[in-house]
Amino acid sequence: MSTRPPELSSVLRFDLAIQRTHLFVYSLGFLAGIAGRAMGVFPGDMGLATAIWLAGCVASGIVDVLYRRGVDRRYLNPVWLTVDILLVTSGIYVTGGIGSPWFIWYIAIAGGAAFASGKVATYLVSAGCTIAYCGVLMAMGQATLVDKPMLLAFTRMLYLFAAAYFFLIGTANLQQKRLRIRQLEAEESRKVQQLTRLTDELETANRRIQETDRLKSQFIANMSHELRTPMNSIIGFSEILVERLDGKIDAKHLGFLKHIHASGQHLLGIINDILDLSKIEAGKMEIFPEYFSIAPVVESVCNLMRGTTSRKPPTFVIDVPSDLPQIETDLAKFKQVLFNLVSNAVKFAPAEKPIVIKAWLDDGAITVSVRDEGIGIDPAHHTMIFEEFRQVDGTARREFGGTGLGLALVKKFVELQGGHIGVDSALGAGSTFSFALPVRSRAAVVTRKQEAPATRGNHVLVVEDDANAYELIASALGSAGYLSVRARHGDEALRLARESQPLAVTLDLVLPGVDGWEVLKRLKSDDATRQLPVVIVSRVDNHDLGMALGAADYFVKPVDRERLLSRLSEITSRGDDGAQPRLLVIDDDAAVHTLLQEELTTLGFSIDAAYSGEEGLRCAIERSPDVILLDLLMPGMTGFEVAGSLKDNPLTANIPIVVLSSKEISQEDRQVLKNKVSSFVRKGSGRDQLVREIRRVTAV
Repeated sequence: MSTRPPELSSVLRFDLAIQRTHLFVYSLGFLAGIAGRAMGVFPGDMGLATAIWLAGCVASGIVDVLYRRGVDRRYLNPVWLTVDILLVTSGIYVTGGIGSPWFIWYIAIAGGAAFASGKVATYLVSAGCTIAYCGVLMAMGQATLVDKPMLLAFTRMLYLFAAAYFFLIGTANLQQKRLRIRQLEAEESRKVQQLTRLTDELETANRRIQETDRLKSQFIANMSHELRTPMNSIIGFSEILVERLDGKIDAKHLGFLKHIHASGQHLLGIINDILDLSKIEAGKMEIFPEYFSIAPVVESVCNLMRGTTSRKPPTFVIDVPSDLPQIETDLAKFKQVLFNLVSNAVKFAPAEKPIVIKAWLDDGAITVSVRDEGIGIDPAHHTMIFEEFRQVDGTARREFGGTGLGLALVKKFVELQGGHIGVDSALGAGSTFSFALPVRSRAAVVTRKQEAPATRGNHVLVVEDDANAYELIASALGSAGYLSVRARHGDEALRLARESQPLAVTLDLVLPGVDGWEVLKRLKSDDATRQLPVVIVSRVDNHDLGMALGAADYFVKPVDRERLLSRLSEITSRGDDGAQPRLLVIDDDAAVHTLLQEELTTLGFSIDAAYSGEEGLRCAIERSPDVILLDLLMPGMTGFEVAGSLKDNPLTANIPIVVLSSKEISQEDRQVLKNKVSSFVRKGSGRDQLVREIRRVTAV
């Protein structure tokens, strides 16, 4: 295969074609000379003519070889043009000099120059031909420098080239354009080849990037599993110890246990943050938009911060207009964004200074700002603080803690939902973080939540407009295995009670709109809700009226948690044997079995254990549990295979499966497990969530 560049190969073919044409022209001239001599047009020496013809053929052959060997055409073109001039001039000498018409062949040389080398070469060859013609006549003694024969010879050449001027120049221009087109085509071909090469390199690089991204995702998934597994034990066992030993050991050692539990939750939060960043970068973060009001969410986050800070509870100033419209966005991510900003404000603000939270509507978007009077941030660092694992300096990290992930996640969550975030701050002047989200969701990828079918009688309806009070009641109910559904006002409570038929209703009397007394009256006057037990939980102390209107019991806030749970347990009994669901736990981690035994047997659950997928299948067939708790990542037979085998077997196909795994459940995993499992619970999520899911999937 030729290694010449495309443009050189094209020019070489052109030059070789000219040399082949030379042989034809030389032979044609030789035959014309023979014919002219035979007809008596001019005299001629046939021996000399033959020698000239042979010399021309040999010269053309030598030039052809030199072209093929790569000699630059800038040197060879003048050589063969000079040889042509010498050959034609020799023909004039042989055919008689000034009386010979042989000088017309000079026009062929000029045409060849125009065709091969352009205008300048044409001018030079024309001048060279004129000098050669006049010179041979002088050499033959037929003309001198200033006589009439010389004037005749010069005039002939002048007329000859003048008559052919436009032809020669046109040929030269045409050839230059032709060569330019070839050069452009060759350049285009080279660029196409370069582009093809770059495309191949890009495809190779993309494949490497995809493989690297796959390996990174696999590494993160594996590491999250390896980290979450011990975290699950640390959080779960410490939670059990805190509950069981409260009041039995001194406050100091109980504080140690609480620190262990809090540290485990903190580490789990960091792991989840890293996974969230990874999912956002991979474009796999799901968005679940829903409509909600801003004010209750702000109140909820502030109440949460008051309960979690180890310092003096912070003071919050909340400025949210009552007419602010509801926003459509991901509620969980909105809370996470706001919680991160508020927790940063609490961390950096002086204890005596309030934290101001505002919200307002501006041009189709709701902006929320969090203002603190803390140390402030140098404007030069405003961009850097939103980068992963970046903080202003090491001193701040040592003094205030943190990984540098919070603001990076905040920025990505806001931008993922079509919003933007910024900061207004200076050193010593405090900081104001503001984020704006469109009132109607403009998330790049929107995945709507699949609504679970309505399940009657598997939950407690909590009628409470105060977010903090609801969280306290829901937490207490969750610890006893009850699902909580919230109604924020009277009309919503009446609707949910009719539609979902809860186990019981806890009712606050002070509600916006329809008050609690009216709700109680309507519940007891409606055939669909008359039998629902209603427990009043309110600051209003009017026990007699409540009982008279049909309440099952009456509690005045603050509520005695244990008494409330005991009373709910009594009034929600369905008249059956009271047996709790029988569970089968399939997990290779012995610590998980120990933890679940401790957490769930106290709630009355009966638990069987299997330490491998094969053993789990046998136990499921032999013991027919009510619910199967299944880990996905096990040696040998994986949880995916176990779920498939369980659903393929008629004896186990109807047993609900709750996936309990530290593996990050991807959309692909959910697709594989579709119609095979009933629920997903991440290890480390806490006992309450697990119990709620068990209650939900076993509800009748």
